[in-house]
Amino acid sequence: MARGFGSFLAARDLRGSMAPMRTVLFIWLLWTPAAAVADIFDAYLKTEVPPADGFDFPVGNSDGQGSYKNEKTGKTHHGWYVATDFGEKFYLGIHPGEDWNGKGGGNTDAGQPVHAVAAGKVIYADLAGNLWGRVVMIQHVFYENHRKKRIRSLYAHLGEVKVKKGDTIKRRQVIGTIGRDPQKLYYAHLHLELRFNEEIPAIYWPTAQKKSKAWIYSNYASPTLFIKSHRNLFVPLKEKVLVLVDLETYKMCLYQQGRLKAGYDVSFGQGQGRKRRRGDLKTPKGMYFITGRKKGKFGGEYGAFYGGHWIKLNYPNRYDAAWGRRNKLINKPTEAGIKKDWTRRKLTNAKTRLGSGIGFHGWIEEWDNQGPRHLSWGCIVLHNRDIAGFYKLVSTGSMVVIF
Repeated sequence: MARGFGSFLAARDLRGSMAPMRTVLFIWLLWTPAAAVADIFDAYLKTEVPPADGFDFPVGNSDGQGSYKNEKTGKTHHGWYVATDFGEKFYLGIHPGEDWNGKGGGNTDAGQPVHAVAAGKVIYADLAGNLWGRVVMIQHVFYENHRKKRIRSLYAHLGEVKVKKGDTIKRRQVIGTIGRDPQKLYYAHLHLELRFNEEIPAIYWPTAQKKSKAWIYSNYASPTLFIKSHRNLFVPLKEKVLVLVDLETYKMCLYQQGRLKAGYDVSFGQGQGRKRRRGDLKTPKGMYFITGRKKGKFGGEYGAFYGGHWIKLNYPNRYDAAWGRRNKLINKPTEAGIKKDWTRRKLTNAKTRLGSGIGFHGWIEEWDNQGPRHLSWGCIVLHNRDIAGFYKLVSTGSMVVIF
């Protein structure tokens, strides 16, 4: 867990080589109340459950495929499928999840393991009565671009439950087995739901509460679509070096191995709001990675404005690209290429209408915290007294989150 701002100053001996940092942090914390700063960055990193590093399918292998053996006959069957889809209308109403079955049909999949779709914490594990049977619900926290998000997975009609309320769960951990409803009205299958709305009780059928399809789509996620789009996720606190930037307070901090190392005052692009297009002079929001570093004298008309240092980010990222495609700024192949390169922490396409050339640098002269804080063409500007030290602490591949 990240060490917070308050404990950082109290717990360390800041003499000797740490003295300059003490001075910088003391001034930095004076300018913005320590509690407010702690709220910004610590709240982003703090989670009550282990953050998910990705989502997998609950049956078969991690891709929802593979063979299984019938427990009673010993016969092997190949494959899994969704028998009732998310949002599908059938005689019980509108389906708020997916029903997963083995391709052997009937009860051939009874007793097969059910896996947690992601890391999290069990918040419900109980026998829930007719139709539902044994049910497990797990709370998940995950990072998507610059946002921390939450979702709950629910598994119903379980034959066995292998976890209890309060258990911390790992990705792909077996939490139970496929079973049937208590009255055995239906063949064995797994009913899976993904819920954004945390106020929905464990046992809840939207149609019975006269909820519309639109309501279901806004409070639940399509399991297959969600899992496919969240297979692998980054976990900021696991990063060797992590830089967090807050656009509202003009503050930035750097963590090493999850511990606060340094804090900085920063300035941003001349344009107000979030960067979306080339030439808008705005600073982006999102999760990025450092792809290049250079120091020394820079040539050209604007070379002096770098303050002798340039640290490049791989803007645009996959989320910027998805927005760009939805708004017809880029095409599908370009989006796919940006996603691939960003995932690998590589430099992304710099020639699209989304823009490029975003990073960190110093400035042509020292600037005042009380003066204009929108200086650059979209980059993050550090004080010249800070840029050299920051340059030494980061490297190619370091994560930067701007929110």
